Amino acid sequence: MTLTLRVTACLALLFASCKKSDEVPAYVVIPSVTVDATNEEGGSTSKITDVWVSVNDRSLGIWELPARVPVLASGSNKINVAAAVKKNGAFDDRLRYPFYQSYNAQVDLASEMSVLLAPVVTYSEPLSFWLESFNEGSNQFNIPEESDTTLLLYTAASNPDIILDGSSCGGFVLTPERPRMSMYTDENFTPTVGPAFLELDYSTDMEITIGFRYVQDGNQRGEPWLILVPTASEGNLRWNKVYIDVSNFLNTAGISARNFYLAAALPSGRNSAHVYLDNFKLVKNAP
Repeated sequence: MTLTLRVTACLALLFASCKKSDEVPAYVVIPSVTVDATNEEGGSTSKITDVWVSVNDRSLGIWELPARVPVLASGSNKINVAAAVKKNGAFDDRLRYPFYQSYNAQVDLASEMSVLLAPVVTYSEPLSFWLESFNEGSNQFNIPEESDTTLLLYTAASNPDIILDGSSCGGFVLTPERPRMSMYTDENFTPTVGPAFLELDYSTDMEITIGFRYVQDGNQRGEPWLILVPTASEGNLRWNKVYIDVSNFLNTAGISARNFYLAAALPSGRNSAHVYLDNFKLVKNAP
């Protein structure tokens, strides 16, 4: 009797596995995800690298873009797509970005058929934005005395081959005569609860350090936080975007006068190095 039950169970499992393998999925194809943002939100540049996909509230996991997601479903189905980014630019740290709303669509699926989606996401509300878009003659960064290089403004009229989004951008050039650059905010950012991120568009042919400035026990302190590696070869241009997690910095107790700095030094043996910056923004929950 026991043997008969075991044989019956094995046959049942075999038939079940055969039936499951016979199911042919439909496919949801997602080449990319774009952002629709206002000028007050710092524009629509983005670097969304992955998506979390759900069908009828059932998670299908995270997929690298461009994605072709198999779905064992047919007929009308609810698709949810959540945008993910590389936290601090790290290849192996994919984060569902907390400030982008998810994209939802109702789509018809059929076996072996592909459905193309072009998700567009917006910033969630309410959020607080601090922006430096380098669209004015002046900017909100300070240059300390130890820096021997000034911040330049590149416009669509003067440098159309450099600008990123049709307006203007900031940047600087280092040479053996002027080998160092340092710039910092002087906003005294208030503490916050929850996530907070710096977003930055940049092109560089040398390393850039992003760090924190703050006052602790009455003393001004500086702390390097992240090194941005070159995006382009020497003398060339290639824009990139980074999402820098500054949540702990803005949540840390016992410090005041919170600010951010950017620093760079001419690499040894180089005659020049170039950095271009745009859409520097701090995003956090509204108070």
